[in-house]
Amino acid sequence: MASWLGLGDSFETAHRSLKEIYRFDLSQSTVRALTLEHAERITRHQQRRVDQGVGRLPAKGAERIITQADGSFVNTVEPGRPRRGKRPRQWKEVRLCCALAKGAARPVYGASFEGVEQTGRQWAFCAKEAGRGLKSRIHTVVDGAEWITLQARQRFGEQGRILLDFYHLSESLAEASHRCRPQAPERWRKTQQKRLKAGRWKQVLKELEPLREAASVPEEEAPVRRAWRYLSNRTDQLFYDEAIQEQLPIGSGIIESGHKHVLQSRLKKSGIAWLPRSAETIAQARTVIANEHWELCWESSLTA
Repeated sequence: MASWLGLGDSFETAHRSLKEIYRFDLSQSTVRALTLEHAERITRHQQRRVDQGVGRLPAKGAERIITQADGSFVNTVEPGRPRRGKRPRQWKEVRLCCALAKGAARPVYGASFEGVEQTGRQWAFCAKEAGRGLKSRIHTVVDGAEWITLQARQRFGEQGRILLDFYHLSESLAEASHRCRPQAPERWRKTQQKRLKAGRWKQVLKELEPLREAASVPEEEAPVRRAWRYLSNRTDQLFYDEAIQEQLPIGSGIIESGHKHVLQSRLKKSGIAWLPRSAETIAQARTVIANEHWELCWESSLTA
């Protein structure tokens, strides 16, 4: 019970809950040790499942799979105690991926602090768990981060099609709007959004092109040039009209919500810094619980 509470709440809150509700008087350090031990076993089990599961796809599967991935940062501290002062802290990126069949109520999640290749393997595993088959079509929404696009292409190949997150793109247009239409920037932005949703992205590029700042203008002072380049480098990822018609997401809300309730609600509590391995095991265990793989949790709790 202590380990479950520690995966959902802070170790201090878990300690108080055990004492006040369940009448178990375990110290906070004991709750922490039990939680991390349980999370470590879950992590080992989950990694074996990923290693064994990323293989041949079934002939039959869901017609459409929706996938997303993104990263956020967690405060970490390296092990060891310095003789003086506090241990230096470092923000490390945890990558979360998810997949779900169109119409499904709940995504399948995977997470890791390790490299993008490991995240990509988990992403492929999530898609398979969500129902990917040999003939499934995969719809991936990306925010423009290179690692996400590269992993989507590598893991899903010709089955996949990549759409640029509409709201990240809208932010880029909003930054450019004050240069493009100083008198009515909001109106200008909404016009470009309507064009994009109608599949008229060429008009948006045409609107931006003559208004680009000169090459001598520093990058941070050239929002129109940035917006033009952001679009022009991703013209194969702007099929918003088709996605809307097929009732597919055009934004990355699924993965952003996942970051909040799967990872950040536990790993980004105020004032907390994690040992890297502890953060990894908690992240892995949280995704297993979010995926409702209770049998994996119970099996790991019974395995030394």
